[in-house]
Amino acid sequence: MTTLIEYYDKDVLKNIMGVLTLRPKKVIFLYDREMHDPLAFRSLRTCFSKHLPELVLETHPVDISSMDKIYRKTLQVLRTNESCAMDLTGGSELMIIAGFRAGMETGAKLLHTDLTKNHISDLLTDEVVAKTATLTLQDFVDARGACFIGESHQPPQPDRFDAIWNMARYLFHHISEWRMTCSYLQTVAARYLPHEVFMDSKEQIYVKNGKRVTPDKAILKEFQRLGFLKNLVMDGERVHFSYSSVQNRSYCTGYGVWLELYVYIAAVRAGVFDDVKLGTMIDWNAYDGVVVAGNEIDVILMQQSLPVFISCKLRSADTAALNELLIAKKRIGGWFSKGVIVTFGKEKTECSGTYQRSKELGLELLDASDILAEDFGARLVKTILGHDLVSLKWKKV
Repeated sequence: MTTLIEYYDKDVLKNIMGVLTLRPKKVIFLYDREMHDPLAFRSLRTCFSKHLPELVLETHPVDISSMDKIYRKTLQVLRTNESCAMDLTGGSELMIIAGFRAGMETGAKLLHTDLTKNHISDLLTDEVVAKTATLTLQDFVDARGACFIGESHQPPQPDRFDAIWNMARYLFHHISEWRMTCSYLQTVAARYLPHEVFMDSKEQIYVKNGKRVTPDKAILKEFQRLGFLKNLVMDGERVHFSYSSVQNRSYCTGYGVWLELYVYIAAVRAGVFDDVKLGTMIDWNAYDGVVVAGNEIDVILMQQSLPVFISCKLRSADTAALNELLIAKKRIGGWFSKGVIVTFGKEKTECSGTYQRSKELGLELLDASDILAEDFGARLVKTILGHDLVSLKWKKV
């Protein structure tokens, strides 16, 4: 097979998996003539060029409302190219029917990519032709025309995982004290430059809403015990200390970051996921010359070439949080992606309306009962691996 013919699809995975697995010398995309996105194929070229720098990409518009016109264009492409195979995975129903007809007439190899079973098979014999390639998050982002523009929080080094994990669990068990202490630390830190780590303040201060706050001494001592700050002195009037690093300052002054770190560490330690990223910011248009962070996704990972998007809320979740996660995952992964929301509420325990809504949207939800469980890591893995995309075909998403 020298030439692979694909029907362009709104799902990114359908456009790239066959090409990156079969590695042809030339790929031809037939697409809806009403599609006027000038960046669609530029994005695909970017994705393919990193793996197949010599690949020739050719495109042809078709009238997808006419099976006869799709058939004739497909037939023309098949007859004017050598050693063709057709991947009948993407595109509309009429495209697939027309492509099958044209392929049968010309004797082209007819293939189908099963994206949930991770293989490409011969349509006529069901014989497995190839196991699908392993994709990265970068492949999805490139093919979508987006780009990563940094992280809201720098991921920790593995040697700090235990300290962060223990600190996070301590804060989860003292959540009301942490809320007040974090408000105090944020207010004090705002008086200093971003790179400064020494802090000194009255023990009792007023925050923006006029409320008087005092830091919880036990939390500050735990921060020091686990190496996040040092030289802590509290004399009843003033508090002063130094953060161990600028990174630790950002952690200690971020209320919800501890749940993001907790989930990130659990995913990395599981050892079954690839490309685990923390606090990833995405610019949805990499080609407009303007860097704009369209979304920050708390944790993203890859599970057998499928992207998994995790939203972390150190509070109860609501419909807006569910919708935000749903939109983000659809923009990159399309239907072939997974979404998980981890929330410090009781949605699952109480089978709340938010929990029911998450199921309707095809999202998984873990709540405080999971977060506080000793086997949280195992629960996270089970939730992600057990998320059945095939069954979602019949849900009203």
